[in-house]
Amino acid sequence: MDAITRRTALALAGSSAAVLGLAACSPTGSSGGSDSSGSSEATPTTDASGQASVALAQIPVGGSLIVKVDDASDPAVALAQPEAGKVVAHTAVCTHMQCLVQAAGKELHCPCHGSRYDAFTGEVLNGPATRALASRPVTVSGDAVQLSNGG
Repeated sequence: MDAITRRTALALAGSSAAVLGLAACSPTGSSGGSDSSGSSEATPTTDASGQASVALAQIPVGGSLIVKVDDASDPAVALAQPEAGKVVAHTAVCTHMQCLVQAAGKELHCPCHGSRYDAFTGEVLNGPATRALASRPVTVSGDAVQLSNGG
């Protein structure tokens, strides 16, 4: 007789939950794209010197935007414009389990475990993350925001 014991059933259920949990923790486990506030992601343009930039108009005043970059150590940058013409940038990699955060207006939200950050300061608003997002240097030049090469 091939009856499954209660212990075996619980073990199988536990390992299935663990596999699903690990998949959700992976940096590519985020849903990407727009979040419920309508914020989005952008891909920067690159000039001949390799300098990446985005149009200032793409970053909502009082809001944020995630920019995918070609940097293995920091694959995305969160840009925010707390007031017209002033832009701040932080890594878009959650300090908890390295998932990519999503722009959500004045906040950045991690889709993996619910951490929330202030888009203008990078400070943690809600855990489980305990460390702020690292700032990234940017320069506003006319109607473009230039991201520094590297981190």
